[in-house]
Amino acid sequence: MVVLFVQPMSLDTVVAWSLVLSGGLGNLVDRIINDGRVIDFMNIGIGSLRTGIFNVADVYITVGVVVLVFQSLQRPRRSMLG
Repeated sequence: MVVLFVQPMSLDTVVAWSLVLSGGLGNLVDRIINDGRVIDFMNIGIGSLRTGIFNVADVYITVGVVVLVFQSLQRPRRSMLG
């Protein structure tokens, strides 16, 4: 966690970490307030067609992690030898 505050970060990295941390905090608050349950869900669909029911905080966490993984794959690799 210290690395987050020591190294300068780009805006997209800050946004990605904000999504991960806010999603985790949202789930924690839900569990504390709602007797161990998470209740922030979206039911997505058109008419009778239902495409999915998503936990909002989990979507934030997933999007943040995907952005961080994508960023790590885009960065040039440094040699560990020198």
